[in-house]
Amino acid sequence: MKNPFVAGNWVRGENFFGRKALLNEILEGARDYLWVAGTRRLGKTSLLKQIEYLVNEGDYRDRYIGLFWDLQGAADLEGLAESLIWSAEASEEYLAEIGVEIAELESKNDVFEMLRVLKRQARQHQRTLLLLCDECEELINVEKRHPEALPRLRRFFQQGDHLRTVLAATKRLMQLEQSSRPETSPFLYGFIPPVYLQCLEDEAARELISRGGFPPETVELIMEKTHNHPYLIQLICKRLFESGDVDQVIEEISNDEMVAHFFKVDFDYLDATEKKILWHVLKEKEITVEELERKTDLQRENLTRILQDLFHLGYLYTRNGWVQIANYFFEKWLIREQDKLFAELMETGRKTPAAPSKEDTPSSEQPLTGKILSHYRIENRIGSGGMGSVYRAVDLRLDRTVALKTLAPGLIHDPELRERFIIEAKVASALNHPNIITIYEIDEVEGIPFFAMEYIDGVSLTEWKAQKPRDFREMIKIAIQAAEGLEYAHRHNIIHRDIKPDNIMVNREGVVKITDFGIAKALRRDSFKITRTGTTLGTPAYMSPEQAGGAELDPRSDIFSLGVVLFEFFTGKLPFEAEHEMAYIVALMQEKPLRAREVNPGLPQQLEEILGKMLAKPKDKRYQSLTETIRDLKEFLD
Repeated sequence: MKNPFVAGNWVRGENFFGRKALLNEILEGARDYLWVAGTRRLGKTSLLKQIEYLVNEGDYRDRYIGLFWDLQGAADLEGLAESLIWSAEASEEYLAEIGVEIAELESKNDVFEMLRVLKRQARQHQRTLLLLCDECEELINVEKRHPEALPRLRRFFQQGDHLRTVLAATKRLMQLEQSSRPETSPFLYGFIPPVYLQCLEDEAARELISRGGFPPETVELIMEKTHNHPYLIQLICKRLFESGDVDQVIEEISNDEMVAHFFKVDFDYLDATEKKILWHVLKEKEITVEELERKTDLQRENLTRILQDLFHLGYLYTRNGWVQIANYFFEKWLIREQDKLFAELMETGRKTPAAPSKEDTPSSEQPLTGKILSHYRIENRIGSGGMGSVYRAVDLRLDRTVALKTLAPGLIHDPELRERFIIEAKVASALNHPNIITIYEIDEVEGIPFFAMEYIDGVSLTEWKAQKPRDFREMIKIAIQAAEGLEYAHRHNIIHRDIKPDNIMVNREGVVKITDFGIAKALRRDSFKITRTGTTLGTPAYMSPEQAGGAELDPRSDIFSLGVVLFEFFTGKLPFEAEHEMAYIVALMQEKPLRAREVNPGLPQQLEEILGKMLAKPKDKRYQSLTETIRDLKEFLD
């Protein structure tokens, strides 16, 4: 019997396993342009070759014309044109079906004219040109030599209308997240968040390994050691098929220099923070997100985003809420090379600093109850969190009850958190709407920054619903008020970025108040801004996919978050099912949301459609403004 395993080369057809959901998303999904991100040897080229096979020789032949475009070595515009010609020559038989002649392409002056010919011919033959672009990291070099070309290329890729574009690349492509031409959008605008190429599903991995006729216990052992990494599976199985000694093969691959090279390349793509996380996971063997938060000093939201990337890209995985190194072989390599890879971190670890005193930690904030702060008499603390506390107080000048928010003493000297605190007051104070909390004043006394705001005699959205049975019409009115407050913020160029039930209050009169603009962002260029693209702030369960992916946000991100809030409000469940936080983020990025009537069959079909539109993964498929959402919600009151 011939060895059925292929290690180190791309595969397609009967040799391609799994990836059904990803293939369906690329071929049937709503997005006309996307980026497939993955580490080396995870099967990016095989995925594109399988798509090419399906569209040129399979069931999609009448719908698409596929062109696998290998960009390797294309360091400038001339290189792009040459690589496109070579790729077209390899697909000459299929391109001939839409009247494309290689000689015609060669006669064109540049790559853009060639692309226009390909698209024009596809459209004339009622087909969609499917560009399958591999080794897209080469575009980084093109951008350095021809910065003016990348905006043109992005505009072409994102045209839609008989064109669908798939980019395949490692996370190095993130270098194109920032444009070298400030007047233009970055190349990756619209491609973020990426679609992640992950390890095989258990069923696909088991089917692949079973081609070798190995005993069931050997199949399970290989799956355990590789965590279903396709290249490692193929490599182990290919050698095992020849030698028959699984333990010997595992030991050989653990020390294989070629495997080590790929691990080294992937490791070098990581930034210092990502390496620090890997180091802590390696030391502990397995660790919870809470413990990682403590050890890395990262804010939970940012840690969650980084872990999500490391999980999606195959550096880590989670099991029952525990974070672990992705697979046995990667872990063995990290241990073997740790003195080189983590030298600085290991040296820092030897110089363990003294534990901070209780007085220095944010959690040790001393309550201000009974004290006078400026012209406010503090009565009692009504809330607290990682940023500080909220107190009920009396304004002695105006004799009215207010809420005072103070920054925790342990955070006062953190410039970014201090700036966030000030921005919260500035953003909210610029908004005057009955469904947005009113800010009265911002001040600092005795080194304590604080701001005074409207005191809400009420409860959070979740608590309001739980107080007593609510009828549908009453709940719709609350939903409309929340949408109207948020829509007003959007009209004034503010996105909230942390919409969740705790930040939507309902007072005793049934009036909704949106609160906590601590991570809100002004959309104007000249306005205050403290976060970068790639920095995630917000509460994971209510984030939009683009927010979880660290992408640049616009008001449609808030629309998604409000959709999650309202889905939970009307059904009692979140729209994605998962056992723990990291699994929820994965579901958010990869799976379709539940249908509202599946959870609560008593809901109207029209409300299910509204929530589904708010929760659409592609931004252009969502409501484009909350004005539209409010209009549809108000139909229930007519």
